[in-house]
Amino acid sequence: MGLASLRSLPGLLVFYTQLLLFAHCVLLAAAAGMAASPLLALVRRRAAANWVAAQAMRVLAEHVLGITVDVAGAEHLARARCQPCIVVANHQSLLDAVWLAFVFPRRAVVVANASIARLPVLGWFLRAAGNLFVRQGDKQSIRALFDGSLRCLERDRLSVLLFPEGRRNASPPLLEFKKGAFYLAYCTHAPIIPVAVQSTRALYSWSARCFRRNTVIRIRVLPPIATHSLTEDAIPALIASTRADIQDACIALT
Repeated sequence: MGLASLRSLPGLLVFYTQLLLFAHCVLLAAAAGMAASPLLALVRRRAAANWVAAQAMRVLAEHVLGITVDVAGAEHLARARCQPCIVVANHQSLLDAVWLAFVFPRRAVVVANASIARLPVLGWFLRAAGNLFVRQGDKQSIRALFDGSLRCLERDRLSVLLFPEGRRNASPPLLEFKKGAFYLAYCTHAPIIPVAVQSTRALYSWSARCFRRNTVIRIRVLPPIATHSLTEDAIPALIASTRADIQDACIALT
């Protein structure tokens, strides 16, 4: 083993230790949500298990991982307490699971990749709590996601959290936004709440084997966008303006 390799050992130890702690935090938070699910299902509050898991993850992130979240514009999330909303945010890394815990509405579901549904514990919990899954590039899966999102917003009165980039993107600029969330807004007239998250590459990077402790993730919740008068022809302009607003806020946070 060379001298350079020896010098990197402490950093690698910190990285893998923090990664292992993160995995345990996610599993414990999911277990907390699963434990609450049967009782919440009895009172027809199945999705509230997501909020329970989020609160557990919030505590674990702060006290085990040493990560907290500074939320600017948190007052804009109040809209999701009185009506279903569509929350859209940029999508970067596994640290999304941390900041989401600090802003997750009480009555909401999240859209996740279909591969996560097959994971032990986490996948079981996400399915039990009524979250939605999509397989990218699969038209049938995308249609099922749209129908499920409509059901959540209109029948169940739940907010829906989506990542309109469609996949993780750790490098600026933001990817082009997919239209699904915005077409949902057109169909339901649900307000859109944009959320911008600072670049987290300096906090977590698999390629650099970096996972920092005692750090803060900065996010900004932007004012809700009313969609009651949105027309189908105006959807492309809304997508472009929302992406630009989130992009500008991300730059300002970094």
